[in-house]
Amino acid sequence: MSKIEKLLELYRVSEERLREQINSLEESSAKTAVADLLLQVQEIINELTSKAGETTSSIVSESYRQGSREAISSMVSQGIGVKSIQKSLKGVIHIKAVQAILDEAFYSILECSNHMATDVKQRIQDIVKNANQRSIIEGVSRRQATKDAIAEAKQSGITGMIAKNGTRIPAEKYMANVIQYHQRKAHVEGSINRMIDNNQDLVYVNYVGITCEHCAKYQGRVYSLSGKDKRFPRLETRPPYHSHCVHSTSPWIEEYMDEGELKQALKDSNRPFIDNRTEEHIREYERLQREKSKQNETRKQWIRYKSRMPDLPDLKTFASQKARNTKKYQEWMEDFRKFGIEIKKRGG
Repeated sequence: MSKIEKLLELYRVSEERLREQINSLEESSAKTAVADLLLQVQEIINELTSKAGETTSSIVSESYRQGSREAISSMVSQGIGVKSIQKSLKGVIHIKAVQAILDEAFYSILECSNHMATDVKQRIQDIVKNANQRSIIEGVSRRQATKDAIAEAKQSGITGMIAKNGTRIPAEKYMANVIQYHQRKAHVEGSINRMIDNNQDLVYVNYVGITCEHCAKYQGRVYSLSGKDKRFPRLETRPPYHSHCVHSTSPWIEEYMDEGELKQALKDSNRPFIDNRTEEHIREYERLQREKSKQNETRKQWIRYKSRMPDLPDLKTFASQKARNTKKYQEWMEDFRKFGIEIKKRGG
């Protein structure tokens, strides 16, 4: 399991622990029990924050070193003598760069933790309030009313971030974006700062083919880091251009390029900064985005089903059964529908 996978597993496990705490309301929703529950919720999130910070630090540092190593390897492969290359990471430029990325990443972790705590605590308070109201007004037993309220409250993933449009982003999904963005950023910064250390001004942003409209404007070009080489555009905007961006940088050493390579680089690098993807590439990118959207919908569906059917298998098994539209998946859909009807009959 990679370190990123381990980090996301921390969030999956923590979410399950938080859901277990919510489930415990079924046993008791007295004020003292709720107060203790809220303390336990905060302890789980504090532990998660600490472990996530440690894991993120390791991921960012290693990615920065890897970016540096790849820049060195590229310079050597293009003809620079290995003995003449500055390799140390102890310089101020490297220390400050890593710390800046870590500060930015840890702030995102704290934001996520705050949203998680607020979300779970609000759910607990809503469960108690709704169960009390149904018990008093509708005469439903306190235990049954609480059980129904818990199932309702658990039908969405625990919030990790609230987007500008008000959309609630699940914690695991948000942190997947955060860590992959900062890992790529560390890799790029490690590569670029190694170039700066070795007085290399020209940098190449790789071409990946199937990409988004934004990345298409920047990929496949040679840039000048300083802006002093007017033949090439200055590197004003560095990768990553967004979360999950796969673009990176590498040294581009002119003295080891032939005339044809230089001519092509000048042409590619000075093209207009517009989306120049082919219709085929656009269609393929849109197809991949639709697949991702389906995966997200399946995850949301699994969370809803799991809230009412605790014995449901893991997400991978559920997704496989759904994709094949098996008899088992049909049974799950019918069971979920029946649970919904039962709650409606009880006035939920």
